Amino acid sequence: MVESGVSSTGLATTGRSRRKILAVGAATGALGVVPALGWTLVAGARQDGMPAATPHFPGKTAETSTHDHAATPTTGPQPTPVTDPIAFGFVAGEEFADPPVRKSENGVLETTLTAAFGPAIVAGRDVTTLTYEGSLPGPTLRVHAGDTLKVCVINEFDQTTNLHTHGFHVSPSENSDNVFVSIEPGASFDYEIVLPTNHPPGTYWYHPHHHGNTHRQVALGLAGMMVVDGLADLVPELGDYPMKVMAIQSTQFDTTGMVLPTGLQFDPLTLINGQWQPVIRMRPGEIQRLLIGNLTSGIVYNVALASHSLYQIAADGNAFDSPQLANSIVLGPGERADVLVQAFEVPGTYALRSLLWGVGFQATDDLLLGTVIIEGDPVVATPMPAFLVPFEDLSQYQVDRQRSLLFQIVDDDDNPYLIDGRLFDENRIDQTVPLNALEEWELVNVSQEWHPFHIHVNDFQVVAINGEPRTAHGYDDTFMIPPDGSVTIRSRFLDYTGKFVYHCHFLFHEDHSMMGVVEVVE
Repeated sequence: MVESGVSSTGLATTGRSRRKILAVGAATGALGVVPALGWTLVAGARQDGMPAATPHFPGKTAETSTHDHAATPTTGPQPTPVTDPIAFGFVAGEEFADPPVRKSENGVLETTLTAAFGPAIVAGRDVTTLTYEGSLPGPTLRVHAGDTLKVCVINEFDQTTNLHTHGFHVSPSENSDNVFVSIEPGASFDYEIVLPTNHPPGTYWYHPHHHGNTHRQVALGLAGMMVVDGLADLVPELGDYPMKVMAIQSTQFDTTGMVLPTGLQFDPLTLINGQWQPVIRMRPGEIQRLLIGNLTSGIVYNVALASHSLYQIAADGNAFDSPQLANSIVLGPGERADVLVQAFEVPGTYALRSLLWGVGFQATDDLLLGTVIIEGDPVVATPMPAFLVPFEDLSQYQVDRQRSLLFQIVDDDDNPYLIDGRLFDENRIDQTVPLNALEEWELVNVSQEWHPFHIHVNDFQVVAINGEPRTAHGYDDTFMIPPDGSVTIRSRFLDYTGKFVYHCHFLFHEDHSMMGVVEVVE
């Protein structure tokens, strides 16, 4: 791994003076002692000094997986979690607002993402948390196929970090989407990510990906959306519909407004663009295009709108061949969906919810995400397109190689989450794949927990679930493997050689070794 702000190819980074930031440990868990709160996190402490933590789900109590540890304060004053958001001053029902946007110009988006622990506004209230650019979520980055994304990531908190452009089909090497880069505290790193001219338009996101730190950094706020524009050029009808970017995150604060460590977030707020239960307005008959991203580190949402059908037109940045009708859409951590919604003809108020999903530890409660108010004069909308973007059906071809990967949970308190029985080792190549190969991977889950599988650089087509053939309407970059089940995928490893990773996108699992390395070679 690249240490002290120097890339794996020797590319120099820019050192910057470290700011003195109070209570960094409360946000990042990088420090064992949190000076501003005066208590020490020791339960389940790990060798790297970070307290072990557990994924948390809205409405859950302290019940955890048998392999997870909740970091709890053991000395000094105890933090008091916010349990009554209204009394604390959080505002429900704000008018929906997109995140701030940074767009490319003349083929280049050059920007800075400063990762820091400090002030932010969440649900109309001042808080202290971990953000990019002081915004929860970070700014939306909008580019076009063929553009160059130049991002200077500045690390102003006390934990090693880096940047991953989730879903981008770009080089994994040097200062492109290289997750083996380490940006040390007080340093910065200049990324230059070149999108190919045929890059799929759609919805993507960015977040840290430094092994061992990913779960906590994403859970506490380091994430933002990315949009590759151009789908309306391929499907002109889509250009007639208003578009909304909707980043779903989840977090909880104490009564001083400071974000709680992940191990204490038992009753978090579920936010859309940093707003709590925002109001979305539509006119009768109007069609809107919603770009929905699950930017949490480990929560599943089952999105539905009362009295309305959802027409999914893309998944994970990949357009479908035709709109797919659904009553609700399940989004695991890291997954995105582009959805068309046509407002009901009758004015009124309709709940945008995440419906009950799952069982046991990984279950998600029924949650109000927002409210859709239909009002005003009716709209005669451009009819929804019957066809979208054709894709190459990989199930019709002979594959070059078949592989099987085993996802398992073992009785190991430190690193129980394994692939093929092995701990993650960034210096070991787990899969070597020839450039341009078409491969079929069977992802076998022998545990009782879901595992959202994600692979970098190359998207895949799901061809079977639990051995039963599946009709695909496009490609994915993240897909949920059911407990005691399997998912079979096919992928072409195109355009780029180099090392990158595949892993479970429950990021607590990833940080605890459910990840492997693939190298594409000439």
